[in-house]
Amino acid sequence: MENQTDDDNHLPACGLQPAARLASLATQRATSRQRRVWSGRVGSWDQHGSAALHSVTSAVLGVAAPQAGDTVLDLGCGTGQISIPLAMRSASVLAVDVSPAMARRLRDEARRRGLPSLTVIALPIEELDLPPASVDLVVSSYALHHLRDPDKSRLVTAAYGWLRPGGRIVIADMMFGRGGSARDRTIIRTKLRALARKGPGGWWRIVKNAARYQLRVQERPISMSAWAGLLASAGFTDITSSSIVAEAGLVAGHRPDTRTPVRAQPAAVTRSERR
Repeated sequence: MENQTDDDNHLPACGLQPAARLASLATQRATSRQRRVWSGRVGSWDQHGSAALHSVTSAVLGVAAPQAGDTVLDLGCGTGQISIPLAMRSASVLAVDVSPAMARRLRDEARRRGLPSLTVIALPIEELDLPPASVDLVVSSYALHHLRDPDKSRLVTAAYGWLRPGGRIVIADMMFGRGGSARDRTIIRTKLRALARKGPGGWWRIVKNAARYQLRVQERPISMSAWAGLLASAGFTDITSSSIVAEAGLVAGHRPDTRTPVRAQPAAVTRSERR
């Protein structure tokens, strides 16, 4: 799979209605760009970690709380910040990343550490297709904000189907909207001030990031409430959301375990019955 080209990974667009064809092509362009970007960053990504990113990783692992023997899917695994700790906790991990270079780096690291339970594939998340009810846990850290919004929705719905009853999903990511909430406005102000303090270089980044933010290219974050809404629409329950640090947020939910019988509740007593 590491020798795949951009053309190999294109979604089929033939035979679709015009709007659906355009959506498919937009997804293809987004995944092709992400493959180029992240393959170009593989050499420096292991040194990219910051205290904030470590906080995100710790939050994901704490909420995920994998059990020994769990089958875990890590979406947008990068070089393994989440996958490796999960595999070291005796989970069986399928790690997926759009970048063949990232996947190759993680595969080499898994061999070096002696982690045979960690399997890595290079594939756009949007094209992933797994058997129903085949995993216990789905995790993702700082990857899904690169997806187009319709692809986020489709992925959450697909993840619900991949999970076994009682399974859970944990997503940590850049989570803020377009200024509609106090949290959004605080995040945006903080980012602007931090960049402005860097002088001309920071001012240029403000202009560049503002254009990307308005046009929603490269990075397409949505708010925690929007993520929670996607989980609810897919059927997840016990949904929780929390801020981690800066713009990082976390949402989690469970696929209901329909195998567990629901205890019958006592029938409500009406006034006539009380009399």
